[in-house]
Amino acid sequence: MKKMTTYLVFFLCLFCCNSLRAQKKSPQEKQPWTAQEIRLINRSDEIVAVLENGMVAIVKENHTAPVAAVRLYVKAGSIYEQEFLGAGMSHLFEHLLAGGATKDRTEKQSRELIEEIGAKYNAFTGKARTCYYLTAPSQHVGKALNLIADWVTRPTFPEDAFKREWGVVQRELEMGASDPYRLMWKLMDELRYKVHPASYPIIGHQDIVKQLTREDILTYYRRMYVPDNCVIVIVGDVNAEEMFTEIKKEFADFTRKARKNIVLPEEPDVTAPREIVKVVPSMKGPAKLVTGFPSFKLQDKDLYALDALANILGGGKSSRMYQSLREKKQLVISVNAVNYTPSWAKGTFLIFCDVEPAKVPATRRAIWEEIDRVKREGVKQIELERTKRQLQVEHIRSHQTAEQQAGTMAEDYLATGDAHFSDHYVENMQKVTAEQVQKMADKYLMAAKQMTLVLSGQPLVETEDQTTQLTEKSPVKLLTLKNGLRVLLRRNLSVPLVNMQCYVMGGLLEESDTNNGLTNLMVRLSAKGTKNYHAKQIIDYFDNAGGSIETGAGNNTYFYQAEVMAQDFGKAFDIFSEVISQPTFPKNELDKLKPQILAGIKQIKNSWPQEGGRFFREKFFLKSPYQRISSGRVDSVSNLTREQILQFHRNATVGSRMVLAIFGDIDLAETEKIVQEKLGILPQGNAIDLSKITGEPAPAGRRLFVEKTEKPGATVHIGFPGMKLTDIKDRYPMEILTQIVGSNTGWLHELLRGKQLVYYAWGYSFYGVSPGYIVATAQCEAKKVPEVMKLIEEQLAKAAQGMISEAEVARAKSKRINTEVLNKQTNADMAATVALDELYGLGYKWSESYTDRIMAVRLEDVKKVASKYLKSPPTITIKTSEPKLLKQN
Repeated sequence: MKKMTTYLVFFLCLFCCNSLRAQKKSPQEKQPWTAQEIRLINRSDEIVAVLENGMVAIVKENHTAPVAAVRLYVKAGSIYEQEFLGAGMSHLFEHLLAGGATKDRTEKQSRELIEEIGAKYNAFTGKARTCYYLTAPSQHVGKALNLIADWVTRPTFPEDAFKREWGVVQRELEMGASDPYRLMWKLMDELRYKVHPASYPIIGHQDIVKQLTREDILTYYRRMYVPDNCVIVIVGDVNAEEMFTEIKKEFADFTRKARKNIVLPEEPDVTAPREIVKVVPSMKGPAKLVTGFPSFKLQDKDLYALDALANILGGGKSSRMYQSLREKKQLVISVNAVNYTPSWAKGTFLIFCDVEPAKVPATRRAIWEEIDRVKREGVKQIELERTKRQLQVEHIRSHQTAEQQAGTMAEDYLATGDAHFSDHYVENMQKVTAEQVQKMADKYLMAAKQMTLVLSGQPLVETEDQTTQLTEKSPVKLLTLKNGLRVLLRRNLSVPLVNMQCYVMGGLLEESDTNNGLTNLMVRLSAKGTKNYHAKQIIDYFDNAGGSIETGAGNNTYFYQAEVMAQDFGKAFDIFSEVISQPTFPKNELDKLKPQILAGIKQIKNSWPQEGGRFFREKFFLKSPYQRISSGRVDSVSNLTREQILQFHRNATVGSRMVLAIFGDIDLAETEKIVQEKLGILPQGNAIDLSKITGEPAPAGRRLFVEKTEKPGATVHIGFPGMKLTDIKDRYPMEILTQIVGSNTGWLHELLRGKQLVYYAWGYSFYGVSPGYIVATAQCEAKKVPEVMKLIEEQLAKAAQGMISEAEVARAKSKRINTEVLNKQTNADMAATVALDELYGLGYKWSESYTDRIMAVRLEDVKKVASKYLKSPPTITIKTSEPKLLKQN
């Protein structure tokens, strides 16, 4: 089944105004409805209706958190662009409409209202639809609804705004040209579709995009943005009937118009193998291998069985291809499979691999071996039951927040006419049999219809032809074991899940140039074998339970995380605790893991933000541990040994350095007993002496570093010495300053994007247990670097001079406060926050008073930190494809 992708959002925040939240009306107070609307679902807590003008409205109550999500979907994606096919009209239009000027508001007024109500705000475009969304504290849902209604029904499309966003899309196209993932999807669409307009990229082809005019925008708006093409959905802490009434009011003047029936051509059957092999010299690290087979549209009767086959072949670490291609044969770095079935065309069964170029031919053979094995032997019942369980848990996990529920219901309705298609999907999946799954392999995975795409940074050696919601919550309980381990427990029955998060002080703090990457290698290897469980047993357990287990390392800590259904917690914690306390670091697993980590390090060069960020850190810091990155360097990781890992684990993974948080559907007393039994065996050890962490000398003067990159374009970083996370007096005013200057609606973004100079521009403060930095960064064309640098430095100088207003501070404070509300909805969010606060010595209750600390910040405080930090000599780093252009300037 097609899953909804997660999109980047702009985080904006609020001051309180009038509330639309209301108590549910008694039956006699319930608003009547008329024949002018057709109610498909009419419950006290949920309404799905077709309004008189043809627009569909969906409202659902979710009182888990004081949040409401408002989304408006328009059936106006890239496949419906007709004479504008290939121009990315829907995508450009989305840029222009979201937050744009209307008959009643300027763009600035829209931004100010978004900031006032503290909303997450963004938009996205797909093949078949465009979505505009705001998520805000529920007392402001009316204003969020009014904003979206205003944009969609009363836009004005000023010429200057059109030119600005037209330029921004050009920068996005330029940036995406060297992105392997974007290129992979673009080429795969071209390989799959020869007649259907899905062959065109959503963002368009740059040469065609350049031809678009404002008149084209108006033509497209009048044709596509009509009520019959729109679905409005609101989910959250609201009264459904009242919210439905508000929707009708807001769209009262959105009158029905003639809608052109756009008939999409049927894609012909694939009758012979298709293949694209493309060498991209700027691409670093592994090649991307995609193997596809034509399937069907979303509502086909074979959906459930073919989806099950995809999961069994490549749906997790215990899947057949993961175990065979990665763990046993060590051919691939990653492998997964999905049955992509849109509603607007026949879909594709896809198998994705990241693989070293030299291993592509062998990997292609190995994929067919696994397909043939399914055809010969079928699938085991245990595999099928695991798939069913995983989908059930995934469904629960993806319906925790108001945003998730709103997105799923709207997407389901647009695709099928049933706002609860996903619920029925899980039910229908339970009926699939092993025999049906085996038949799917014969029916759809045919060599004669295979489509193959290979993207590589170097030429290949050879090519081949082939529920009920509960709201009971307990306060957080802190207990400290005899070995110093601090444990934070919280019972939360909102969903039947348990989340475990263990953080250990360390990370980069104890590494050097020679062993950089040791922490990351150690903690990732911990899940590859323990005293009582080998790697496959660990993977199988969590996959069969529909759960997850992850490990990783950062700047100041390393971590272990897991999540399972409540009934699986006991066994899951037994394994989880052994991963922490009793890993065996098998040599054969180390030999498998190292190449994967090394491949990841090499791939950093494929990402502008990662490549530029790493270069900046290396040059900014001279002595600080933060001059390195947690994944390490190729030379240091290559030389690390099992003996080093064993010794490091013995010294570092000790009770005095560790905080464990367990949040969810747990019995507090029983959980405390289990934790004591399983992790009380850890030695107390010695805490890290943070006073010995090497500090960073202040730069004597302005520093400039330039390095050539193979990708076309450039990144710029301009940074200043920063603070520690415990510098409380400066930390919160700095949050306000960076919100004003560096956020997605801040000075840098507005100025540089407005002038069509950059694809992205932002600023932020990085801090840890040792002082960090304050930095502004942007990505642009190489020739525009001097102008971008000049404008960034002018904005930073403006801040340093205190040219900040009370109104800007007020808006920034409300944004920061409400971001906290919107980002603390799941057990995982809350567990991570309290664990890290406790680990850093702030106390697990620290974030509870976040609002008070932000509200206490004054304009004068913001001006002081701006002057204190932004007047230091800056360090400037530039990664550019054209260094000679800088010399000329």
